[in-house]
Amino acid sequence: MTKVRMLGPDDAKIWRDLRIEGIRNYPGAFLTSLDEAKAQSVEKIEIGLARKGTFAAFQDNEPVGIASILPLTNRTRTRHRAEIGAFYVRPVAQGSGVADALMLAMIDFARVEGIWQLELFVAETNTRGTRFYERHGFVREGRLPNAILDGDATEHDMFYVRDLRALRT
Repeated sequence: MTKVRMLGPDDAKIWRDLRIEGIRNYPGAFLTSLDEAKAQSVEKIEIGLARKGTFAAFQDNEPVGIASILPLTNRTRTRHRAEIGAFYVRPVAQGSGVADALMLAMIDFARVEGIWQLELFVAETNTRGTRFYERHGFVREGRLPNAILDGDATEHDMFYVRDLRALRT
C-alpha cells in the first residue's frame, strides 16, 4: 500500500537522497545537475521543505517517490498558478500507482491553496513522462528549444498546463 505525505524540514534527508538518486538515474529529467544536487546544503533543503508543497510516497515505510509543487503565490497576478517541479519514482515502484498518488496529492494541495492552473516542463524525449502527464489532464501548450545545455548538446522541453477549474481526476 502506498502512503503519501507532505514533507517538512525534518525530512531533508529523504528529499535529498531521492532527488540525488533521481538525477543519477535520469539526468535529463532534471534541471539540476548531480554535482549541484550533492552540493546543496541540508539547511537550504530544510528551508525549501518548510514552504510546503513537497511530497513523498512510501511503501512499507520506505520512501519510493518524491514530487513538488511550487506555487507562484508571491504575486497577486500569478497566485492561481503553480509549477510541478521535481518528480521521481524509484524504478522498483514504477507502475505501482506511486506516481498517480503523488500527482493526486499535489492536485489536492493546489485546490486547498486556491491554485487552479498547474504547469510543468518535461523533456521532449521523455515519452513516458509525457504520457503520464497527458493521462492526468495536462495539455501541451508549447515547446522550449534548448531548455538544457549539457556540454555542446541541447535538450528541448515541452510545456504542459492543466486547468483544475473543471476538475476531473
